Amino acid sequence: MDYKNLENFFTSKIGIFLIFYLSILIGFYFDENALGGAKHDFLHHYQFSKKFNVNFLEMFNRFGGEGMGTRNSPIFWIIIAFLNKIFPIEVIRILNSLVSLLIGFCLYNCLKIRFKNQNEITLILLSSTVFLSPTIRSLSIWPYNLIWGLLLFILSIYYFLKFKESFDNVVKFKYSLKLLFFLILSSYIHPSFAIFIIYYIFHLYIAFRLSKYLLYLIVFCLILSIPFFLYVYSTDVLFNFYHADGIDVNVTQSLNLSNKIIIISSMFLFFILPVINIKRSFAEIKLIKFKIVLIILFFGFINIYYFNFPYFEAGGFGGGFFHKLSNKLFDNNFLLYFVFILSLMIMFGIFSKRVNNYILFIALILSNPQFTIYNKYFDPLIFILFLTLFEFDIKKHFFEKKYKFFQLFSLIVFFLIISLFKSYVL
Repeated sequence: MDYKNLENFFTSKIGIFLIFYLSILIGFYFDENALGGAKHDFLHHYQFSKKFNVNFLEMFNRFGGEGMGTRNSPIFWIIIAFLNKIFPIEVIRILNSLVSLLIGFCLYNCLKIRFKNQNEITLILLSSTVFLSPTIRSLSIWPYNLIWGLLLFILSIYYFLKFKESFDNVVKFKYSLKLLFFLILSSYIHPSFAIFIIYYIFHLYIAFRLSKYLLYLIVFCLILSIPFFLYVYSTDVLFNFYHADGIDVNVTQSLNLSNKIIIISSMFLFFILPVINIKRSFAEIKLIKFKIVLIILFFGFINIYYFNFPYFEAGGFGGGFFHKLSNKLFDNNFLLYFVFILSLMIMFGIFSKRVNNYILFIALILSNPQFTIYNKYFDPLIFILFLTLFEFDIKKHFFEKKYKFFQLFSLIVFFLIISLFKSYVL
């Protein structure tokens, strides 16, 4: 046996990714369900999916309607139905698990563009962290449209990064078509990704201004979006975005931005903790002018005043780690409010007054139109956005600190463990 070749394989990106993928296959064997509801969601939608093979047109018209409530696009489940004509469901689940490898490779290629001066192993390990995400693991084992939508969204990020590093308008235009194509494709699989068009349009406008290129891109988006608008117009599927099973929720409650701002901000801090340097972040907070601090506090307290997201021990409507911890330990939201204010301060410090960072964060808030606010919608999306699209000094926060990888994997493994045992922990 050539041990040198074996060593080279296990230290290559393919070898490292396969080792992490093996852990997902082990989870597959044990029916791992770190999200808690992944198995239920799959089985629930799989019953709908099978009906496409019985009467396609009837099921297509009924999907998302009365008795078949879902916030999902039918496309993914139509694909599952088609595959189910060829393969048994266990084979489909195995094939579905390969999405984790694709996400790992795509993220790695994004990081290679973003951090050209970093060595390959560093970027491989950084992108391999997605294999420890409870969402990636659960939805690789229990098929769900979100994870495939995420893969396509990462592909749009890849072409956006290629767009950003190009200087020729013709080349930029070609990459623009590709990034918009994959964004729209991801939105057909998981509609929430559509909102990130506002971030891309901002950059496209900066690059092309009011030119023929921008006009062509807008027309391109509209043409590809026609089937979506026709589908929404012909069904009542939007109702499910403002409905939560087990609680009477009106549109006003569902669209309460204060709930979303507070909870998603606390999730944002939770998911970026492995990357940021806490000491440096507090130093950046100290540099914030007193007038800005007052504005942040005023904004924070306004949202706290209107916050009314319910807490249930069973976690039926989500809320994130700090929301659950605050209510579990203190039977109130005070810890959550503190984390929220802290997250606003840290975000202002690391965003460095860059408008595109705030647009991206607003898109993140608006990507959750429904009442429920689950971790799975933001894990590992926030982490991926932070590494690829948010502009901040990651070199000083992460790459310059040798201990940061240990901290990164420790916190991610900790998150995975509490996800696996959350019924005992929270």
